[in-house]
Amino acid sequence: MSGVPDPSYVTLEQFLDRYDGVERSIVVVNRTDPDPVLNMLTDTFGEDAVRVADRSLAGDGGTESDRTGTRSGPSGTRSDGTPAAGEAGLSGERLTMRSPDASEGLTLDVDALRRNDAVPFDGDDPGEVENLALLVEDDEVVAGSTLGELGDAVLFVNSDLYVTGSRTLADVDLPSVISGLENTTFTLRGYPESNRQKLLLITISRFIERAAWVAGDGTLRSSFQRLSRIKDEVGTREVYESVVDAGVDTHLYGVPDDVPRGLDAVIHGGDSRDFTHSWFVVYRPSGGPTSVDGGARSNHERGVDGGVGLLAVEAEPRVWRGMWTFDEGRIRTMNRYIERNL
Repeated sequence: MSGVPDPSYVTLEQFLDRYDGVERSIVVVNRTDPDPVLNMLTDTFGEDAVRVADRSLAGDGGTESDRTGTRSGPSGTRSDGTPAAGEAGLSGERLTMRSPDASEGLTLDVDALRRNDAVPFDGDDPGEVENLALLVEDDEVVAGSTLGELGDAVLFVNSDLYVTGSRTLADVDLPSVISGLENTTFTLRGYPESNRQKLLLITISRFIERAAWVAGDGTLRSSFQRLSRIKDEVGTREVYESVVDAGVDTHLYGVPDDVPRGLDAVIHGGDSRDFTHSWFVVYRPSGGPTSVDGGARSNHERGVDGGVGLLAVEAEPRVWRGMWTFDEGRIRTMNRYIERNL
């Protein structure tokens, strides 16, 4: 199926250019996990997309000399063997993140962290803050996740789990730090430049596919560059069989090198740049995209009820630039462009 081309855009890459992404940083607070975990976090999110920093917390009554520029070791101690920053008796009112180069960063209100539903901290003692990754925008904490949560979602996950189907749709979840990256423009690299960054795109794609599967209606539009991937990747085939069986109007896009058979989906084949250099997964609910309050609903509820979409383009070989969003206007426009032009 192909509609009349929309003259407003020539390619999905130009379509993406109209959106300015917000700038956000990930700050790891009071890390006791070993350095390889931080390295995996940096590699997964990509320094070009989201700046990742390692910080200690200093309390109101502390001195800079005893809390600045020291990273915690795996046993909860500093490199010099003294207790980590979280164990030093911190004030519960304000905490300042300090960097290894001794410059002060963001000042945190611990009470505000407790009240933030997107941050997994509700204790009375700020010394309990440990291995916490905070997503920050303009000196405001947007979301937070533990390194353990990020590990289960992406850091300790191999893409083969998705390819083989070992990780099912029901297993997919997005920690708050990842869901908080909505509307952030990213640049991620594939193998061999990075072994991990593309996994973030796979995880978000599966999240959107799960939203469609749970909803059991609406429209899902997904690109594969080469349609043969659906046959070659057992896990991907199983995902789309589940989505189709749930009752979702499913559209698949790509170069028709090996068109999938026995799958009740609408196939769109082509060889233009939109087909060969794009990665999109867009779910539109049956009633159309709607705005769903992120503070009151879970990520899955927002996706199921309001819609969710991912768009990335291969700007250079193995370099992907894009964004993902819950925004109803962006989802509607993305769906309309794909429907009319591909």
